[in-house]
Amino acid sequence: MAALYGFTGPPDRRLIDRMGAVLTHRGSRNTLLESAHGSIAIHDGHVSVAPAMRETRVAVGDGVVSGTSALCFDSRSATARPHVDVSSIELAVAIDGHVVSEHRDRNLAEFFAQTGTDSFEKLRGGWVAAVLDDTTLHLARDAAGVRTLYFLEHDGRLFFGVEPKAVLAAPGFPRRIRPAAIAQYLSFSFVPGADTMLEGLRELPAGHHLTVRPGEPPRLERYFFFEDPPPEERTETEWVAHVKDLHRQAVAERLPKGEPVAVFLSGGLDSSIVTAEVAAQHRRPVKTFSIHFGEEYPNELEFARLVAERFETDHREVLVRPKDFLPRLRRIIWHLDDPIGDPITVPNFELAAHASEHARCVFNGEGGDPLFGGPKNIPMMLHHWYGGIERGPRYRERVYLESYRRSYEEWPRLLAPDLVQQVEPERDLEGLLTPFFDCEKPATLLNKLCAINLRLKGAHLILPKVDRMTAAWGLTALAPLFDERLVTASFAMPPTLKLSRGIEKIVLKRAYAGIVPAPVLARPKSGMRVPVRYWFRDEMKRYTKKILSRRALKRAGIFNEQRVKQLIDYDTIEGPGRYGLRLWMLLTFEIWRRIVVEGEAP
Repeated sequence: MAALYGFTGPPDRRLIDRMGAVLTHRGSRNTLLESAHGSIAIHDGHVSVAPAMRETRVAVGDGVVSGTSALCFDSRSATARPHVDVSSIELAVAIDGHVVSEHRDRNLAEFFAQTGTDSFEKLRGGWVAAVLDDTTLHLARDAAGVRTLYFLEHDGRLFFGVEPKAVLAAPGFPRRIRPAAIAQYLSFSFVPGADTMLEGLRELPAGHHLTVRPGEPPRLERYFFFEDPPPEERTETEWVAHVKDLHRQAVAERLPKGEPVAVFLSGGLDSSIVTAEVAAQHRRPVKTFSIHFGEEYPNELEFARLVAERFETDHREVLVRPKDFLPRLRRIIWHLDDPIGDPITVPNFELAAHASEHARCVFNGEGGDPLFGGPKNIPMMLHHWYGGIERGPRYRERVYLESYRRSYEEWPRLLAPDLVQQVEPERDLEGLLTPFFDCEKPATLLNKLCAINLRLKGAHLILPKVDRMTAAWGLTALAPLFDERLVTASFAMPPTLKLSRGIEKIVLKRAYAGIVPAPVLARPKSGMRVPVRYWFRDEMKRYTKKILSRRALKRAGIFNEQRVKQLIDYDTIEGPGRYGLRLWMLLTFEIWRRIVVEGEAP
């Protein structure tokens, strides 16, 4: 686990220490690259500093780099050289994450010096990078968005960091909430795109790099394009074999050598095929972890057990109840750092706590749904073929937001009236989706939906959530299904191999037929159903009423107190709604607001 952060402008040791102080959960040591033009720091207990082929270049890695020892490392330890003064150094490179590169014989700094920003296209895996090239700073994020990087301009500097809390350590930065972002959060359960909940704070989009030069506005450029891959002449059988081979490679390149490894095993298809590959390739016992919420609630344990037995993993089942996580919910949201209203964050956190006792790296099955046509695309496909609402302007955008089943129809009732007036739905909600639907490529509706789910949900919800919840326990999360080769293959294959006649992820099911237990392949997707609907009527009601009290909401001036009370009482005139999910989103937001905006202790 590691943490990359820094800023442009004159060195300031107190400032860099202030940023690093909130990221110590990601690493214990600090390697600092410092010049007259900026400072880059990276935390990690396994950092190595590698002088390049010329004395004027420096590369820094975080110790998680796989198969690329010549790319970033030599034998010199950061403990012996924790600070590298690059005031006379021509080029400094810092990279944080799990990198796989075909260019194993090159030092990263030398590689960048020769290829410039084109080098970002050659790196695979989950990583973020900062390159200080004389007076120019380049920031980059991996193709799929497995790792995150945030930035803001303030007081003549550009600050950046892997978590918002590091960037927000910039002294004097005003923490103002964007009204449009609240409506977006209520509609998506996260804030999609580069803009965040706070004015001025931005998230670097996946597959992009940012160039910062003195006296010029930062320039954002995209380097990873997957929507229109070159045509490949393969039969369906060949596509199945190809996808399986790519997944096998993705797992192999991420496997840590000679140490235990863990897998989050839900019992669904995606985590099961990841478990199958990890178990087949790893020479040591694999530890798997599943979640449940008690015998009174539905669970997927029987399917997870089938997979664990088939692949002979050391399997653990983790019980999650409000009485256990409520005392640390504020701390969980402090680690989450983004207002992400998906209840699965708590199970992610609890599983990571247990996995961290046994391994440094944990695999997950994230990526199967966005890339290979998960069942949540079916409502959109039905509307596309059979209609359902009047097909006026932006009907696809509205159907998408309604099918998301968050609070798209509810946000005008939930927000305070003066904030409602500041939101323009056509611009701030539907407008976020229009570029995806109107673009020429990809051509099919299913692939357009996959692109939305990859670039918005994947890069701004799924991957940040998992990264943040595992990093809280010093774990590195590995997501082989988000490998960029699989991303490209997904958009090159016939869409009917992803979703057809109501059957989703066909290519993955065919690839692992006879390997993964048949009941897992045959069962419909159910997802991890966190029983928040029941918790808020019982175990969490008192806690929620305290946080979302009329007095507290009136003081904050964001939500309609009367409407929130109706949700808490499960009593709305519109009829039954997703009370539990909406209350979770409100509770998460309010705790986040108090910690991040008002500065309360976590």
